[in-house]
Amino acid sequence: MDNMLGILGGMGPLASAEFVKAIYEHNVLGNQEQDAPRIILYSNPSIPDRTNYLLKGDYDVLLMNLIDAVHQLSELQVSKIIICCVTSHYLLPKFPAKLKEKIISLVDVSLREVLECQGRYLLLSTNGTRQLKVFQTSELWKMTEDKIILPDEKDQNYIHNMIYQIKVNKQSFDSAIIFLKNLMKKYEVNSVISGCTEIHLLNRYLHSQINQHQGDVADCIFLDPLMIIATRLEKFLCESFLEIPVSIL
Repeated sequence: MDNMLGILGGMGPLASAEFVKAIYEHNVLGNQEQDAPRIILYSNPSIPDRTNYLLKGDYDVLLMNLIDAVHQLSELQVSKIIICCVTSHYLLPKFPAKLKEKIISLVDVSLREVLECQGRYLLLSTNGTRQLKVFQTSELWKMTEDKIILPDEKDQNYIHNMIYQIKVNKQSFDSAIIFLKNLMKKYEVNSVISGCTEIHLLNRYLHSQINQHQGDVADCIFLDPLMIIATRLEKFLCESFLEIPVSIL
């Protein structure tokens, strides 16, 4: 795999570190280690809180931090870049074109998967992503909105707080998964969209429990863009990815 992936992480740091682990678990398959993907993780937890800054309309400092970090990754000759924070995708239209063309949108990855799959989905996200309508600004939203359910205000606030507890390793994963399964019943959905990279940690935990107890992989409840990328990395590193028809992703 010649192309190199750049990851801007630290938002939060546990999720982006787990993403790197997931990539290697799915792309080191008994071959020699030299065949494994080349990855640069720039984990910068000092980047200001995206929800707080964006909801206050304080874009400049956050945008400067993000562009500077992505520029540093680009200078290291990475082929594609993933920003491990969905809320920050709100600022992608403000990025310089040469940087923006390297970024794989986690929003678009999620919505492409919704297009390809049957069923209804509950969107899990921070209050920032929800209020700024980060998913709704994607060109794919109109084709998928009938399949996506947004939680009510009470549940949205609970999800937001749960995400922030996961960031600092203070959330019980078992209780979080029970809560999400109850939400799925309440909203009559088949799956939940990981509209925040912290949810990737729950997905990875659930997979580990399924494997440990020889459960059915169909019990996995997450549509997780980070896991989708980890399992199909070569396609996403391809320069012509954006031209690949949805049906063969």
